[in-house]
Amino acid sequence: MKHKLLIDQVKKHLGGMDNIHPQLESFLSAVNCSYQQFEGNYSLLEQTMNISSKDILEKNEEIKWFRRLSDGNPHPVLRISRDGQLLYFNHASLPLLKLSNAGPSQPLSHEWKKLARDGFNHQKNRTIELEFSEHFFSITLSPVVEQNYVNIYGFDITNRKVAENYLLDHNNILGSLVAGRPFQEILDGLNQKAEKHSSGMMSSILILDQSKKYLCYGSAPSLPAEYIKKTSQVFLGPKEGSCGTAAFLKRMVISEDIAYDPLWEEYRAAAITSGLRACWSIPILDFAGDVLGTFASYFTQPRKPSPAEIQLIKTSANFAALAIQNYNVQNDLKNNAEELERSNNDLKDFAHIASHDLQEPLRKISIFSDRLKSAKSHLSKQHINDLSRMGSAAQRMQALIEDLLQLSQITAKGQPFQKVNLTEIASEVIEDLEARIIETQGNIKQGFLPTVDADPFQMRQLLQNLIGNALKYHKAGLPPAVYLSSHPDENGDWEISVRDNGIGLDEKFSERIFTPLERLHGRSAYEGTGIGLAICKKIVSRHGGKITVKSQLGKGSKFTVTLPKGQSDAA
Repeated sequence: MKHKLLIDQVKKHLGGMDNIHPQLESFLSAVNCSYQQFEGNYSLLEQTMNISSKDILEKNEEIKWFRRLSDGNPHPVLRISRDGQLLYFNHASLPLLKLSNAGPSQPLSHEWKKLARDGFNHQKNRTIELEFSEHFFSITLSPVVEQNYVNIYGFDITNRKVAENYLLDHNNILGSLVAGRPFQEILDGLNQKAEKHSSGMMSSILILDQSKKYLCYGSAPSLPAEYIKKTSQVFLGPKEGSCGTAAFLKRMVISEDIAYDPLWEEYRAAAITSGLRACWSIPILDFAGDVLGTFASYFTQPRKPSPAEIQLIKTSANFAALAIQNYNVQNDLKNNAEELERSNNDLKDFAHIASHDLQEPLRKISIFSDRLKSAKSHLSKQHINDLSRMGSAAQRMQALIEDLLQLSQITAKGQPFQKVNLTEIASEVIEDLEARIIETQGNIKQGFLPTVDADPFQMRQLLQNLIGNALKYHKAGLPPAVYLSSHPDENGDWEISVRDNGIGLDEKFSERIFTPLERLHGRSAYEGTGIGLAICKKIVSRHGGKITVKSQLGKGSKFTVTLPKGQSDAA
């Protein structure tokens, strides 16, 4: 009886053979006989049932282990059959089901059924991202094909997605700044992006007026128009609402309930009437810490900010600072351009006056001076000397006007750049200065000079002034020696040098000599107007280069002009 199927079951049920009722003995005896007759078949059945029972027990233990593991998992775990039945879910799945308008006590939605079916059809693990009511989840679908269900493992990635979206918004703002989008568009976009990351927020940007006494409207796309109108000027002070106080104190001011905050005494009625009950404001500061404006967040219910919202406001204020400073710089550039245009117009007017109105009376002075000198027999020596000095002064004045006119017209009347052979230009200049070279018994040596992109007329002016000065400022009794040379520098630009053996100068004056009308020597010693080197500097600046001098008193000077190896088409 020990290994027989039915007897074993009875024994298990009754707790042993001692508990068998006498009336069952005949029944058990019949069963025993039948069992002995078909012992082989029953033995096989018994073995099969024992194996099945063992398998069932092992599966039940596995299920219990899976349930314990899943229930303790802080992330959603679900099991959905191929036909869309919810077979299992852990506690962490309830928020996910609720967000997706599903629940354990009701049939799954079409979306969940389709998700499970698609996961099963792929027959391999795959991960996707889903959004449910502004919450983001990473969902891994793991199909168990032989059992016709899909295990679903979820992770809440809302914080990560919000951070990614926040970063993307900031990149878009920076892109708008770089692209030079309209100022108002940038401010409105900044407010809208901030509002997107805080439910119920209505933000505003106020900008400090040029008087620096009050804040005025910058942007507030979501605030009521009536409230904006009533707060068109918010003065800086210790009790001027959240914004005026924040700008005054240069720190963040949080009003959790406008109705009871003493800072809002001046603006409380306007806020409450517009349905605004909370306001948090932070000053917008420039790099030097000076106030540019304020960034504020409004809500229709009393509340205080979360740490994430404080960070949001601070970051938004920093971007607003970039936008405002960029706008101010653009405005300054525009104003400077307008001022430069006015200055150029004034210069043109001066050039017209200098070329016509001023020179006409000077010509008359010279003419009448010459007429009077022709009658010198009727004049005393003193009168003749006075007339001579008057004529010389008129000639110097005319030369000065002509040089100033040249200086003013370097940019205005410059020719387009072209290939200019400086060797040829220098040779022509030396030929033009032949009379002065003979007069001073000077000697000019010309080394290699390059071909550059330049204004040919202005290159002639440049070399004529530099070579002419080298001949002019020579030592008494020593013929001038001038040497022209050139070589490329480390950047590939050309350095053109004019070196002489003249009187030289103290290098503390090496910058002053390029200033208009700046003279280091009296007119009695050396003629000139003091504008020649200023003309040289302006010509070189127009060509994108620079001019420098190395010199010592009594040991000559070396002027070096650096010109770019190439020029743009625009002069």
